[in-house]
Amino acid sequence: MGTLVLITGTGRSGTSTMSGTFHHLGLFVPGPYLGANESNPKGFYESKWAVRFHKRITRAAGINEFDSRPAALGRVRAAITDADRAELRAFLAEQVAQSDQIVVKDPRTVWTQALWAEVAAEFDLEMRCVSMLRHPAEVVGSRATYYTSENADEHARRRYEIFSVTRWINNSLVNERETRPFGRAFVRYEDLLEDWRPVLTGLEHDLGLRYGAPIDGAGGAAVDEFIDPDLRRHRVRWDDLDVPPAIVELAEEVWGRLQVLADGHGVDAAASAAMDDAAVRYEQLLREAAAVSHDAIEEARRTGQEEGAAQARAAAEEAAAAAAADAPAKRGWFGRR
Repeated sequence: MGTLVLITGTGRSGTSTMSGTFHHLGLFVPGPYLGANESNPKGFYESKWAVRFHKRITRAAGINEFDSRPAALGRVRAAITDADRAELRAFLAEQVAQSDQIVVKDPRTVWTQALWAEVAAEFDLEMRCVSMLRHPAEVVGSRATYYTSENADEHARRRYEIFSVTRWINNSLVNERETRPFGRAFVRYEDLLEDWRPVLTGLEHDLGLRYGAPIDGAGGAAVDEFIDPDLRRHRVRWDDLDVPPAIVELAEEVWGRLQVLADGHGVDAAASAAMDDAAVRYEQLLREAAAVSHDAIEEARRTGQEEGAAQARAAAEEAAAAAAADAPAKRGWFGRR
């Protein structure tokens, strides 16, 4: 029986560093990869195929790739088609032909873990999940640096910080719940950067992995060169952000439960039960926020409808004008006939 390892969780949490480390230790991380850039100078070690696959599914579901809505998971499940399963089946068939230990890194797998497990079972692959952990304030600080406009005003930046934290909360809750059926590990990004050897030794034991390049040999030397502690460039805390206290409190609670799971080798019944309770309170928080913004939402809906109607009228008038302009020419052509 082989192993499929999904590196999952939330973006900007060290998933690329984890994937690159596995690669240098001899596990099979299928490429071609996304190229390195300013936000990730060491490279993503992330399959272009997997990114395209998940982006297409999230678009079909009508959700953001890192959505804050608890209903997002159900929307993704409803959007997955037999064609998607066939495509994933073909992808895994290619990878199984090359290795019985396959690593796929894409934080977007938070929405599709059940699909991956379903198809992996067809190839006699046991699924394992590695979830990277980074404090939500640091995650949001990192995302704000690379994914927001330099010209964003104070209001736009605060709005981005708030909904980015709620996306982190929802992704963390969904990921923890969805990975329970599988062998799993929660890895702190700072632990990986500060001393990766005990982290990878623990993963080798907990997930039943076999490193092709030993930690105490060439593989370890390659990882030493690859991992750069300076990659942790955003040491942001809540005081650096402008996020409502209720959201900060909930994010901190989720973060604390994830620490317990990290220390418990991925298993702690009380922590998982507390995560379920936090999910209930998070849904309540969203309902209250929607109620507060009801009038603003209704205004946006009316404005959208009015703009849509105006665009439809303009298109109809343009088409009518074009048809009228074309009519004399057609009459003249028939007259010549």
